[in-house]
Amino acid sequence: MVDARDLAVATSGTTERGAHVFDPHRREPADQLASVTVVGPSLTWADGYATAAPAMGLAAPDWLAGLDGYQALVVDTHGGAWWTPGFPTPSEPRAAE
Repeated sequence: MVDARDLAVATSGTTERGAHVFDPHRREPADQLASVTVVGPSLTWADGYATAAPAMGLAAPDWLAGLDGYQALVVDTHGGAWWTPGFPTPSEPRAAE
């Protein structure tokens, strides 16, 4: 769950659509990241960043950390997770509404 207001949220990964992002250097499906969620002021840019990041593989976290005004959550294919310090998360657990 992303706990935020007035932000666009975009996620790209293999869960719903399978291997639809390609690593241009290897010319093969990007297979190091399972999911990338990006939040920020523009849905267009958040979606573009969320789609580009899987193609970058393990280099994506450093790139995502440098995006001004955008935050990200990355899950790799082994279940490890990483997020930028400003990624909006709930301060306290709450019941589903």
